[in-house]
Amino acid sequence: MAWRMKLQHLKDITDQFSPGRELGKGGFGVVYKGILANGKPIAVKRLQVMPGIQDRQFNNEVHHLMGLKHQNIVQLIGYCDERQEKVIYDEYQKKNICAEVQERLLCYEYMANGSLDKLVYDQSHVLEWHDRYAIIKGICQGLCYLHEELENKPIIHLDLKPSNILLDDNLLPKIADFGLSRLFGEEQTRTCTTMVTGSIGYMAPEYCHKGEISTKSDIYSLGILILEIVTGEKNHQSSVDLSGT
Repeated sequence: MAWRMKLQHLKDITDQFSPGRELGKGGFGVVYKGILANGKPIAVKRLQVMPGIQDRQFNNEVHHLMGLKHQNIVQLIGYCDERQEKVIYDEYQKKNICAEVQERLLCYEYMANGSLDKLVYDQSHVLEWHDRYAIIKGICQGLCYLHEELENKPIIHLDLKPSNILLDDNLLPKIADFGLSRLFGEEQTRTCTTMVTGSIGYMAPEYCHKGEISTKSDIYSLGILILEIVTGEKNHQSSVDLSGT
């Protein structure tokens, strides 16, 4: 069960979102390490202010992750959705003004070994083959749960890549970042969209070029991911938004 959390509390446990607490950043926001009163660390993602995109990403994460419970899916601990007054400089009026800013944050279990990309591409740290196999197996189990074990209502992740796979102390992999995910209805197997957003190199051709979404979209990404884990070679990637194409 995820808890609604106060913005001030999240500021306090991250030292006011200090750069020294930064764990990483992506297209949707920055992740900080927070320390709870009991000493337990958590990961706090502060979403960037992007109207429309931020709404969809936040709602996807909260509504999809709240109902998921699997050892290979990252656990959502809490969330925050608050408005606060901020003083900002208005370039048009050439003066400081008070504006209401939407703050949205997501809190997850802390994963000590960070994201898979930092480990699999690191030439100074060679992963043993049994570790690579265990990581691949764990990702497959998590994906199988999303596709086949949710009462005929599969979740399509749509952004499966090394930076969205987190590792705990024992290198147990957990699928994270459900901002682009889609929830299918009963017996639904595919759909189409004009809002194609993802990472080049990991998107299935039918999704990238035609907007077709199915469980096969994730399987394509999984194949690329497995190749990277096995070879240690990085696939060319960059964010892309092909809306309307």
